Amino acid sequence: MSKDPYQILKVHPSAKLEEIKKAYRKLVKIHHPDKGGNSAVMLEVNSAWEILKKKHKDLNLNKVNNSKLYNQNEYKREANSHSKPEDLKKWFQNIYLPIDKLLGQIINPMGAKIRDLSADPYDEILMDSFCLYLEQSKNKITKIKKIYTSFACPSIIRDFSLDLYHCLSHVEDGINELERYTMGYVDNYLHDGKAMIAFAKKKRKFLQSNKKEWLH
Repeated sequence: MSKDPYQILKVHPSAKLEEIKKAYRKLVKIHHPDKGGNSAVMLEVNSAWEILKKKHKDLNLNKVNNSKLYNQNEYKREANSHSKPEDLKKWFQNIYLPIDKLLGQIINPMGAKIRDLSADPYDEILMDSFCLYLEQSKNKITKIKKIYTSFACPSIIRDFSLDLYHCLSHVEDGINELERYTMGYVDNYLHDGKAMIAFAKKKRKFLQSNKKEWLH
């Protein structure tokens, strides 16, 4: 890209990612072909956003610890000793139940949030409300990761623990797809995000049912 991406998005080079995101969304509403905009300008705006988003992502990667919380090996941690009944009960009380509650707070409101936004995706207030839901969901996902890795999983429920991990994985992927939709109004992202979280909802119900077998 020959033009300065900061100039295209009309933001200062020192702007934070959230400021850049808002500027990008504002331009999308003006130049998106669905709103009668110019497709060539929209392509330029999208390219500028991708460049700056990657730049900020690379900067953030330099600040985080190399041992990522969301590494699958972290989620597969097990107790080295034989599982004890009290360890099993403690895991469900301190790990599974708080995680299940947080997952519900993400999954359950999604349908209503999308219906509200569908009234007019280009409405600033509706979009801001939807983005707030996504941001709060991402914060909950961060909490879930910390909870999950805070206590070693008893080996006897390793498969159950991995199913919980897969449920969380689909929720996070779904939220990421929905966030991509808010950036460019591409319906495929909205569809994929809804499908991923719908799958997670079924997985969560399966876990809730299966939990009873372990706590008898």
